[in-house]
Amino acid sequence: MDVVVGALVGVAIATASDDAEDRVQWNKGSGPAQMAKGLPDPPGWYRAAVGPRSKSKVLYLTFDDGPSAVTGSLLKALDAYDAKATFFVTGNAGMHKKQIRRMARAGHAIGNHTFNHLRLTEYSTKRVRSQLRGVERLVGPAIAPCMRPPYGLIDARVAKAAIRLGFQPVMWTAHIEDWQPHSLAWTIDRLQRDTRPGAVILMHDTHGQTVAAVKAMLPRWDKRGYRLEVVPACS
Repeated sequence: MDVVVGALVGVAIATASDDAEDRVQWNKGSGPAQMAKGLPDPPGWYRAAVGPRSKSKVLYLTFDDGPSAVTGSLLKALDAYDAKATFFVTGNAGMHKKQIRRMARAGHAIGNHTFNHLRLTEYSTKRVRSQLRGVERLVGPAIAPCMRPPYGLIDARVAKAAIRLGFQPVMWTAHIEDWQPHSLAWTIDRLQRDTRPGAVILMHDTHGQTVAAVKAMLPRWDKRGYRLEVVPACS
């Protein structure tokens, strides 16, 4: 197990098991059949990506699959509260280079989500490297040293390939299932329930409703004293 943990999180020695709050929250994610092909809750990932769990009021908002037509509106809302986020982008970035430049100027992190959003555990190491390098070439110097595996599917082989290219795997502790047809009220309530110190919240900046929910939550997070920061491994 030490070898797996070391390969996965890029540390030499396996640490104690993550706190329950640091574990990957799947909810209605990829499902047991797909999860079985990888490590559904990679040991030590939180400590490697974020650091020791703290009681400090910090949230890490992460957005996958973009940029998209609604990303600009999200960036404007984040800027109004001096909030920082981590965006895990795909080859889609090639069609939204203006938004990529805007993210970089505003101090957001631009992480790697692979070029074609593949289930990496089902592909060769060579293909995994190609997918990560494709996004790296597209984004250029602004690319952050982190990645999120599409569908959360990762194993020690994939993680080792990513880390060797300089990309630390980042999972999540909460997600709002925004690929499901939930109402805006449901989404806002979910974000409120997921708000806790150190939470890494998975969302997608490809859904207008997600952007609307974040806009509704920004003043609430501000009132509660939360800071919205970039995932440390991506800075």
